[in-house]
Amino acid sequence: MRIKIYTGFIRRQLLKRKLTAMGFDLRKDSGGKYFYRLVDNKDKNELKRLDKFCRRRSLNYTFTDETTERSASYRNNFFRENRGIFGSGIYMCAYCGRLMGKGTTRVDHIIPVQKARTSKFYQRILKLRGIKNVNDVRNLAPSCDRCNSRKSAYGGLWVIRGMFGRAWIRVLIKELIMLVCGGIALYYWYGFLHGMVQGYL
Repeated sequence: MRIKIYTGFIRRQLLKRKLTAMGFDLRKDSGGKYFYRLVDNKDKNELKRLDKFCRRRSLNYTFTDETTERSASYRNNFFRENRGIFGSGIYMCAYCGRLMGKGTTRVDHIIPVQKARTSKFYQRILKLRGIKNVNDVRNLAPSCDRCNSRKSAYGGLWVIRGMFGRAWIRVLIKELIMLVCGGIALYYWYGFLHGMVQGYL
């Protein structure tokens, strides 16, 4: 579990010694400076103690489970596990069925990171599918730029489309076209052979 405590400049100076003694590091990101610490998820007493400490002082803080944070390597993991259609390096968008090369393929979290972090419903879906980490390859799908930006952090039908994909529709259409074309070709071939046999008789 990751704990971040955000403070203003004055409170940071007042609490710095206390938080450092409690094992916190001072870090900086685009949102400003914050105190950071990792705590074992199983250590419920420590989590309660830190929660109580922050509430008493009205501190702005977040507890984040590591399994619901976007990892830096999820894209590489996806491409390592998925080589594309028949290993060709060509991927099909799970949402619209568009074909793409590896360079233009976006790797999308089917159940978005934000939903996995905040929604009990989506956490239950992940659990039912046996997925413990939101960056699991089973929760990732290839996506085109357009669908990736349109889906964003939405759930609902986007999740269903991501799970089942559009690949089966495209394959079904191709199979039907091949079946119809094959049937027409056989019909004309039969007519041609029949005409030849009639000519010899």
